Amino acid sequence: MPAVYKFLDTFVFRLIIGITLTFVINCEAKRDLYPKENLSFPNQAKWQFDAYHKRIKEFKANPIGFNKIVFLGNSITEAGGNWNKRFNVSNVVNRGITGDYTTSLRARLNEIYYYKPLKVFLLIGINDIFDGVVPYIPEETPKNIAQNIFTIVDSIKFYSKETDIFIHTILPVNEEEYRINRGFYPEHEYPIEKQIKEINTQILSLGNSGNYNIIDLHELFVNEEGKMTKELAKDGLHLNQNGYEKWCEHIKGIVKD
Repeated sequence: MPAVYKFLDTFVFRLIIGITLTFVINCEAKRDLYPKENLSFPNQAKWQFDAYHKRIKEFKANPIGFNKIVFLGNSITEAGGNWNKRFNVSNVVNRGITGDYTTSLRARLNEIYYYKPLKVFLLIGINDIFDGVVPYIPEETPKNIAQNIFTIVDSIKFYSKETDIFIHTILPVNEEEYRINRGFYPEHEYPIEKQIKEINTQILSLGNSGNYNIIDLHELFVNEEGKMTKELAKDGLHLNQNGYEKWCEHIKGIVKD
């Protein structure tokens, strides 16, 4: 066999092996993009466990894909529904999960690392406060929750350096409206509104001291009494259509830029 044919034969063989290995490696990587089905977290109620894994199954069936913009968060993000319609675009992916904490969100970041979105809009932390995930210690707890948020951001940046990440401050709540609509309100020794304010102070402080993009959503939704503006939420916490429109109007320039 002429040398040129031997060369081509070897080249084609190596090419086939290379393509096969790449395919296998990608398949293995994709298998680990999502949390395992039995994964649970401390203080996670059964309904939260079920909601978490229901959404994870949906994510597996509809991966983020490349060159996308991701909205990452809890029920407030998930209830935004089709964010593409809200912004009149076609590349925004909803990665909100009802009842999600900072810790459980951190456990599902592999999909973000793999697909390396163009932008990530992060809103998380209210359930850490609302459900009393950890005993509240003034100064220490808000700092820890804020640091959890920045750990999420830093880890995304480590694996996806070109991704622009926008951190939202935690939205205000309105206890009176929540009680009227839900019939209860979590009892905490330290008022939830004060916890939110302290965490947001940490977010703004850490954000200003580093290379972070902060969107002060709290300031946009809070009324003169320091509570969620009644007309912007359906229950004092979760946004209504007016609330989502206000949010989208505030950030549409960033999304579309």
